[in-house]
Amino acid sequence: MTLYAEIVLSLPVNRIFSYIVPEIYAENIDIGTRVLVPFGQRLLTGFVVRLKKRNLTKGFKLREIKELLDEKPVFTPEFISFVRDLSREYYSSWGELLQASLPPSFILKSKARIFISEKGVNAVKGERISREEKRILSFLQEKSYSELFLRRRFKGKNISYLISRLEKKGLIHIEREIKKTIRRKRSTAPRIPTQLEMDFSLEESSNYAASLITRKMAKEAFSPFLLFGPMEKREAVYFYLIREMLALQRKVLFLVPEISLTESLAKKFEKRFGENVALLHSRMSGRMREFEWRRIKEGGIDIVVGPRSALFSPLKNVGLVIVDEEQDESYYQLENPSYDARKGALLRAKHENSVVVYGSSAPSVESFYKAKKRGYLLYLEGGHRKNRVEIIDDRLKKGIISRRVIDKIRERIEKKEPVLVFFNRRGYASFIVCSKCDYIPRCIYCDIPLTYHKREGKLVCHYCNYSLPKMDNCPECKSRVIKKRGFGIEVAEEELKRLFPESKVVCFDVDVLKSKKDQERVLNQFRKKKIDILLGTQLLAHQVNLPSVTLVVILSPEIILTLSDYRASQKTFQSIAQMGNFVLVNDNSELLIQTAFPNHYSICTAAHNDYVSFYSKEIKYRRIMNYPPFSHMVEVLFQGENLRTLARNSRKFSSLLKSQDKSIEILGPAFAYVSKIRGKNRVQIILKSKKKKNIDEVLRKSVEKIKLKKSIFIYD
Repeated sequence: MTLYAEIVLSLPVNRIFSYIVPEIYAENIDIGTRVLVPFGQRLLTGFVVRLKKRNLTKGFKLREIKELLDEKPVFTPEFISFVRDLSREYYSSWGELLQASLPPSFILKSKARIFISEKGVNAVKGERISREEKRILSFLQEKSYSELFLRRRFKGKNISYLISRLEKKGLIHIEREIKKTIRRKRSTAPRIPTQLEMDFSLEESSNYAASLITRKMAKEAFSPFLLFGPMEKREAVYFYLIREMLALQRKVLFLVPEISLTESLAKKFEKRFGENVALLHSRMSGRMREFEWRRIKEGGIDIVVGPRSALFSPLKNVGLVIVDEEQDESYYQLENPSYDARKGALLRAKHENSVVVYGSSAPSVESFYKAKKRGYLLYLEGGHRKNRVEIIDDRLKKGIISRRVIDKIRERIEKKEPVLVFFNRRGYASFIVCSKCDYIPRCIYCDIPLTYHKREGKLVCHYCNYSLPKMDNCPECKSRVIKKRGFGIEVAEEELKRLFPESKVVCFDVDVLKSKKDQERVLNQFRKKKIDILLGTQLLAHQVNLPSVTLVVILSPEIILTLSDYRASQKTFQSIAQMGNFVLVNDNSELLIQTAFPNHYSICTAAHNDYVSFYSKEIKYRRIMNYPPFSHMVEVLFQGENLRTLARNSRKFSSLLKSQDKSIEILGPAFAYVSKIRGKNRVQIILKSKKKKNIDEVLRKSVEKIKLKKSIFIYD
């Protein structure tokens, strides 16, 4: 009987590979350990997911594991099983997701140098090799090189094949070396003692929700909940649940949408629960990330806080998973390997037999519908605005800012009260156009018009940063009459400075404040009331420590409604609700919304933070249009430089899908909303069905047959 291991590799393929386990590793190898295995001409890191003994039949050859990299498994069987289910759900690579779960220092880097052999030197002089082989061998006579360098040097598509052929002929030899990271112990500075804050009192609605969840936690069985209510009340419930879970001697995983929220939240945890709290996010240094990962792995941590990547923390015995601000799309990783940490939290809770609690004051429509239908929606009282709200119709206005808004801002400035103004469009103008020949400058790499930035005197692409100098004359017809269309935040800044010359107006925008340090400097000035009007994009709305004010102005929130996205109304509501949260809670405070769509239900309901009214209207629209949650939608996005190849293969893929299940509605292939980004053409196919399993069945059979770069996005 031969012991062999089933191994997944960090490659964009959904396959399991089998390797023989050498006798020297037979006693120590286990599920969850990393191994070094030969794969073609390379050595790759793999993860053992299964061990089996069997008699190998004659003619069936397996290669051996080259090296066992871990004395103890880095993953538990439960964790491996959870990642497998997540990879299946999002059509991602199991091995790539497992590798993404480890600190960067755990990823081995292989180096391969290619040398010409004596036989190769002689072959260059002869005539028995091809012209391409002779070119490579002649180049290698100077010195050894890596395969990557040779591929760049010769720019040939078959370089890997040629190198493999030359090696088989004995004309070259390849020296492969694995570079392993030297791990040093990190000294920890003593922490300042903190006084534990143990006030966990809850009011009636919060107490009911907390008690219901606590009873489920005590049973150590999987159970989901959606906590719907304002942040302060959700936070009080979270802390209560965490205290109860720690008393049950189980661990807590707390997910937040953004890294900026992680540190402030961790400080609150340390104050209330002591030092057994760990942060885990991608902006940490490699050394720090490994240190925290090891602390969690060794069992010295009770609570892990982080964004979506913290879902893969090596926390054992998880009893409670919390996903706050459930509606935030930052939880969805679009790059490969793609996954949604919200669905991932549900899967992990299932595998850990734990409770998962989602929280939001404006949840996604799909989540609210499911929670309401399945009976796990918990209401926390409060949430409606207590300040004055006014929606200003700007359809007939002249100028950028209406007279009503100007008067209200002036009132606050005269009282020495700072003002927040939100406008979510970068630059000075969305695009410029020649009034004579209609020429619009576009990005040469992306299929979008260039945005005009007056401050920098540039036309800029917001996808790839390609830029051109400002144009005074049309390059097509030489006309000097160039018009600007779709005003941006720079115009609003100019107008506010003109209207309020004695006031300090500052623009909080990624094009102005590029570093975190600059952003924090401006926020500090605003806290100290050294800024009269702070104008910002969505970047400003995401700042955790932004103080509340007596007047918040939102300009043109309907921009989102113009997008070709069935969730546009939901995004508009959430955006306005988020910006409106910075209004002080008192009768004197005001929220002004200047919009061209004053009667749109998403804007009217968001103005009063009335999510239930918004939901009742939005769910009717979704039902009529058969959008999620009444159907399941999957978008397959193909990318490639050669448009003809892309078109041919996407049509082939569409035909494959249609031939398998006639009940699935298939839209496309068609160009994506932005048809080209960074030189890559983009074609999309959308699948729509009542049952997700129907889509899964046809996709699993078809997706591997098309050899194109693709991303798969799930909407359900």
